[in-house]
Amino acid sequence: MKRSCDIDKDGHIGWRELDFRDKAAYTMAIILIFSGIVMAFLCFFLTGDYSITDGVLFYVSEAFVTGGALLGIATYIKGKFGEITNYIHKKIDNETEA
Repeated sequence: MKRSCDIDKDGHIGWRELDFRDKAAYTMAIILIFSGIVMAFLCFFLTGDYSITDGVLFYVSEAFVTGGALLGIATYIKGKFGEITNYIHKKIDNETEA
């Protein structure tokens, strides 16, 4: 039985094989986390007293939580589907060899 070449032995899928929804989720998560870091640094260094205002702290926390959730949920689901795929391939290979 021939296996698909887009999944490696650990069940990971490459960037080219992802569909648009997954690429958009990963891109938005990275943009949110990066924007939170940039916003915190800009607010810290551009204010005269080297402090971060409450509004910026709220944005940074929401950006980190949302970006982390997007990355974490997508990674968890892809990992579980990879495990299931590997399990199915092993079972099929065992049945065809017997």
